[in-house]
Amino acid sequence: MKWLNDWLGFFKPLQVKNLQIFWSGQACALIGMWLQVTAMGILVYSISGGSATAVGLLAALNALPFFLGGMLLAGLGDRFDRRKLLIAVQSVQWLVAAVLFLLTFLDALQLWHLYAAGLVMGINQTVGFPTQQAFVGDLIPRKQLQEAVGMYSLVFNTCRAVGPALAGYIIAEWGAATAFGGNVLASLPLIGCLVSLKGRISDTAAPKKQRGSGRKVSGLKAVLSTRSLLFIMLSALIQNICGQSLYQIVPALMHGNPRNTGLILGAVGAGAMVSILLVMPFARKSDRVGAKLSSGTLWMGSALCVAGIVNVVEVQALCFFFAGLATSTLFVTSSSAVQLLAPPERKSAILGLFSIVTIGVQPLAAMGWGAVVDSLGVQATIIMAGGLEALFSIWMLSVPFWRNFRFTPDDCPEGP
Repeated sequence: MKWLNDWLGFFKPLQVKNLQIFWSGQACALIGMWLQVTAMGILVYSISGGSATAVGLLAALNALPFFLGGMLLAGLGDRFDRRKLLIAVQSVQWLVAAVLFLLTFLDALQLWHLYAAGLVMGINQTVGFPTQQAFVGDLIPRKQLQEAVGMYSLVFNTCRAVGPALAGYIIAEWGAATAFGGNVLASLPLIGCLVSLKGRISDTAAPKKQRGSGRKVSGLKAVLSTRSLLFIMLSALIQNICGQSLYQIVPALMHGNPRNTGLILGAVGAGAMVSILLVMPFARKSDRVGAKLSSGTLWMGSALCVAGIVNVVEVQALCFFFAGLATSTLFVTSSSAVQLLAPPERKSAILGLFSIVTIGVQPLAAMGWGAVVDSLGVQATIIMAGGLEALFSIWMLSVPFWRNFRFTPDDCPEGP
């Protein structure tokens, strides 16, 4: 049966041994990361006296490194062996978790500690996110890149579904220190997996002739001069400013309730996981990238509008589940297209820019939406954000070039 072959074909990257090793460690690290991020948001909301702006500020500090040095730091993935660089990134993650655990356990945690941790984590993510994306590309043939990105998203969103819900339960029952302690333990397996890959893959640093800051500038020029890349970046920017940024302030949207916070974030992760399992194996067959991306942002914006109109947490969880359905499809489609369309010698620089318009803008937008929550209330904020996302999506679909833009892996530039 063709549909079964299409569905099974999407999971071929799971047969690659190196990816199995990397993703097993990554799964542990991601669950730990969600334990920590959820605990930090709830603690900031509690210590600040229930300020949504304070939660948004935590998210903004996390994003600051993306804007101050996003493309420069992303270029480290070309200058150094990515495997070794990821070991360093994960070691810093472990250290931050250990410090937060000790401060919380000793009842010495203050608001500025959480803000400082958020800033350090932002620097870490600025290096780690594009490096991880490029590293996955190192472990898989280019023809299977979209499927590999899809599997990475499956791992990520499985952990997103489990992590926040688990964090909400742990924090409610045993306190935030236990969540931070969980991340201390969960950060270690990925380091071990990366160490075990030594000798299984070649050094992933770019040739010396391709290194240098000029490549970062040319990467930006490549995006600005290539209409397809520019529109993909714009679509990702709309999605993350108006849609996914709300995920960052869920603790404030749920008034600091740990169980409801876990429920909403878990619903987003569950929706994204279902999308990977049941939507992407078939949606990847369509080469109409423009229509897929803007239809996805329109779907997400509409779901958020309903969540804002109906003030019932169970209905809101369902709406965020539907928003999560779009989240994974949008990430896989845009991330794989950017990697395949980018010239190989500029990939890390362009992925750095992609990190800025995705991970980077989310926390800054979250700070703005947090201020809107404090001023206009939760419901009005969700409706406003979802409505803007839907309107921008309709505008993009009205542009003939973008609506009819088609792309397949066969169109990508070959590597060296």
